[in-house]
Amino acid sequence: MDFIIRRKIFISMLFIASTLLGYISYKQLKMEIFPDAELPMLYVRVSSVIEVTPEYMEQKAIIPIESAISALENIEQIESTAGNRSGAVYITYETRTDLKYAYLKLDEKISALRSELPAEFTLQVVKVDLQTTSNNLMTLQALGSGGVDLVRNFVDQKIVPELENIDGVAAVNVYGGKQKSVDIILNRSACEAYNITPSRVRNILSRNMNVRQYAGTIHERGQRYFVYLDAEYQNISQIEDLVVGMGRNPVLLKDIAEIIHGVKEEESISRVNGKDAVSLVIVNDAQSNIIELSQEIRKSIRELNKKYLAFDIELIIQEDAGDSMEKNINQIIHLAITGGMLAIFFLWVFLRNIRLVMIIAIAIPVSVYTAFNFFYGFNISINSLTLIGIALAIGMLLDNSVVVLENIYRLRALGYPPAKAAIQGTREVWRSIVAATLTTIAVFLPFIFSSNYLVQLLGKHIGVSIISTLTVSLIISLLLIPMVVHIILSGRNDRKRETFRKISLDSRGVRLYLFLLKTALRNPGPTIIGGLILFFVTIMASMSVSVNHLTELETSQVRLMVTMPTGSVLEKTDEVIQSMESALADLEEKDQIISNIGADQAEV
Repeated sequence: MDFIIRRKIFISMLFIASTLLGYISYKQLKMEIFPDAELPMLYVRVSSVIEVTPEYMEQKAIIPIESAISALENIEQIESTAGNRSGAVYITYETRTDLKYAYLKLDEKISALRSELPAEFTLQVVKVDLQTTSNNLMTLQALGSGGVDLVRNFVDQKIVPELENIDGVAAVNVYGGKQKSVDIILNRSACEAYNITPSRVRNILSRNMNVRQYAGTIHERGQRYFVYLDAEYQNISQIEDLVVGMGRNPVLLKDIAEIIHGVKEEESISRVNGKDAVSLVIVNDAQSNIIELSQEIRKSIRELNKKYLAFDIELIIQEDAGDSMEKNINQIIHLAITGGMLAIFFLWVFLRNIRLVMIIAIAIPVSVYTAFNFFYGFNISINSLTLIGIALAIGMLLDNSVVVLENIYRLRALGYPPAKAAIQGTREVWRSIVAATLTTIAVFLPFIFSSNYLVQLLGKHIGVSIISTLTVSLIISLLLIPMVVHIILSGRNDRKRETFRKISLDSRGVRLYLFLLKTALRNPGPTIIGGLILFFVTIMASMSVSVNHLTELETSQVRLMVTMPTGSVLEKTDEVIQSMESALADLEEKDQIISNIGADQAEV
């Protein structure tokens, strides 16, 4: 233990470097409310352009898919369904399977199988995870003069490209106004001459509308690279030049059909405060930092509003998942900080020495920031689970430092020199605090290595946050705390020894504790019975607490969902919503009234 005194600079630089590196790791970590739960499952979606029998779907599509994928590695279970127009094959993998590699292998098999299936079937490999249900980051409303169709056209041409250029934005979906459409009118005589059926044309068009298509692999220097191609149509000429058949020369779509570029009939209506609007839904990339991306989009929206002010175009934020996430995470952080401050306050109540309390308080920021290095190494985001784990660990990480500090001060009060007190005080208790920390860590280790997916998910995020924080706090209590205490004690004179004795011997709290301890030792029977009574009373009290009711969530928004009879038209639904908007317009507390209207249902 002598190196604690002889290597002050090394120990100081070690903890400064680990804390700074932890801060850098913290800035690189992804922030989200819930962890990205990647379920060990993939499925192949089968679609048919014409109606077929379930038996035909099973024989011609489902069974060939099952046969093709049965030889893949780490598959635990295969289930399938078949219907008239769609079917699916669900593949469940073993828990520890690398799903990215499994997805590539499955997509490779399905891509090779597509050409062997009947032309009416289209196949798509889908990844199942919780992020796919929550990737809508922000909803905007675009307002402007000149009619909603003009606003829609302006948004498509000017605003959408600028929003999609923001790093982390995966897509921008636009609703409201009349959309551009392409109508393909087949020439029957030309189709019969080239023996081309409408279903063949539709199938070829569908295959070329996938977001990604597997193209093959490239082998280079012992490495294998999977190649994908973007397959969305960019202009009308690409559709006209699409090869739909072969004669003496390739048969193009424009040879057998008339292609008309126009607008679709309006299918939805969006309004803000009674004014027609266009809705934009921004979808974030799965790997993006939600909070930082939200802030960047908000900044871009302010710039776009200034830029297009002369065009009377305004973007209004309706919903922002990033802002809600930031508020929730900040609330958890504030609760954790409050808990840490309370822990420090209670230490001060018992120690009554602000300098001692500040020494122990060093352990909190150093442990937490250093723990972020483990987060980065284990690819764990900052989410509600990890923050709860850190909050739980904060209450425990001070224990080791208190034990070491108190023992050093005890020896110093007995007359030991500062150096000997620091070394001897640490040597006497290091086994005890290591054993106590390891027992706590051992409680969470089984959760991390559990074979159950949900238990492993919770255990990984909560367990790693607690284990890493406690491990760092143990190292701090054995290295940093003795070193800092030695520096402080070396600057004190012998007069202060009496203060240590008073803290140790004359404390009212100590005398009360000794009185209670002596009473318990003299009366072991009543003490044990009292403990058992207290235990059962606590159990009964906990069972009487209701766990069936959730606290109402406070929000600044109220949603009204309107469902119309089946077969309702858009105009009739719009009339109903307009009457509701008129009734709500007199509310003084309202800020905005935003309506999204469809034919059968609407939302206000």
